Amino acid sequence: MDERLSGLLMAGLVVLQPGQRLPVEGFSQHQESDELAYVVEGSAVFGKEDGEVLIKESDFIFNPKGTKHYVRNPGDKPCKMVWALAPPIKL
Repeated sequence: MDERLSGLLMAGLVVLQPGQRLPVEGFSQHQESDELAYVVEGSAVFGKEDGEVLIKESDFIFNPKGTKHYVRNPGDKPCKMVWALAPPIKL
């Protein structure tokens, strides 16, 4: 689920199930948008071309525009994250 707020921001909630990876293969990349994510519950791995970092409840991740990235949940519990893209992207 996502929302566009005043044409400047797009935000939503994602729930990564155990074993789930977004995108399924390769990387996501937002050429014109910065991304911010906040882990509400659980943990996940945030990956970029230069490596991975574990993110857990109450962590923020800032992903500058143009950075190739993915997120995956290697755990046994769902991971809930709030994300925001500015400016919004077309889905």
